[in-house]
Amino acid sequence: MALTQEQLGQRLQDARKSVALTQQEVAEDLGLSRESLAQIEAGSRSVNSLEIVRLARLYGRSLSSILLEENAQEEEPLTALFRMQDALAESPGLRAKLVEFSNIFQEARTIERLIGDEPRQLPPDYGIRDPRNNFEAYEQGQELAKQERQRLGLGYGPIPDVAEVISMQGIWAVSAEMPDNVSGICLRHSAIGAAVIVNQTHSRSRRRFSYAHEYAHVLADRKTRIASVSSSINSKELIERRANSFASEFLMPSRGVIDLLDRIDKGGPSRETIWLFDPATELGEPIEKRNAPGSQEIAFHDVAFIADWFQVSYEAAAYRLSDLGKVNRDKLQVLLAQKEEGRNLIEHRAEEQPFLNTYVRWLAREAYRREAISGGRFRDFVALAGLDPDDEFEQVREHFDD
Repeated sequence: MALTQEQLGQRLQDARKSVALTQQEVAEDLGLSRESLAQIEAGSRSVNSLEIVRLARLYGRSLSSILLEENAQEEEPLTALFRMQDALAESPGLRAKLVEFSNIFQEARTIERLIGDEPRQLPPDYGIRDPRNNFEAYEQGQELAKQERQRLGLGYGPIPDVAEVISMQGIWAVSAEMPDNVSGICLRHSAIGAAVIVNQTHSRSRRRFSYAHEYAHVLADRKTRIASVSSSINSKELIERRANSFASEFLMPSRGVIDLLDRIDKGGPSRETIWLFDPATELGEPIEKRNAPGSQEIAFHDVAFIADWFQVSYEAAAYRLSDLGKVNRDKLQVLLAQKEEGRNLIEHRAEEQPFLNTYVRWLAREAYRREAISGGRFRDFVALAGLDPDDEFEQVREHFDD
């Protein structure tokens, strides 16, 4: 059944209000008077096809959502988004960017159909129930990430480009400037498919974590929530904590972290007993390994090395080590208090050979801390990598010399 002029006007008014635009703002964009727009919305003035197209794009809507009766029951993602957090609509730049993305996604979907492409196939919906407590949220996130890593064949190593992995699953993965307290947004709608948008103003490592966090919402929540916002306002919600748990395991798989700790010989006990089985006697022979005192203790440069390896923030790596039982609560607080030093090791790496320089920094500090090399050798070693020996040695003396 065709819409009446009054029904069309009401839909256009609802669409305008959903993105927090005033009649004056819309009228100026269309080159109309505010009175003319008010008449359109009241149903007392007809609107031509060109005006409808321009209005739909201005509101980030598909034409079908405005013109077709059967789509009236499916709430628009931006409407849901701005209803959830009014502050997003109050940011003109973000509002305009979200509308722009929505238009791009819708047009791309239309063109994909025009050239005969199959509809975007999203990753499986794992059908996970909402968690009932914090521990269940953590466990669900860990298990979901392990299953998804296995499905994607990612192994246990770092993921070079998280956004690319997500995009390959048929999901729009983009970034935009947002209020600092917002880390990401997840949207789902038949007109656009699924999209994750992260805060462009955040650091690269934080954006990577946000991409993984929002990806968890696509995997676990897309059938029950058309839109979600991850911010300081709702950070304690159980589905948000589940998404954080997913991101930790997805970016820093427990087995990968433990393997890396073994490789650098960290995080183990001071004494280890290995049993060697003898088939001749059918008895086990104990072999004891004694590590140097303090050599297994995880220091801030170890955390920085792990953070750099998995391309996450220093803080994310420190908390992950705590999750895995490699540092206790008191040690975690010590490591977090040294976050600036740790960040410095990551953020000031050279453009060329970033991993090599990170490894040289870690190895030199660890050897000096254990008194395995002198200050002179420390300086010579870091200089080989093109690092400033004076600056590096000043930092290491500050932390490790009595």
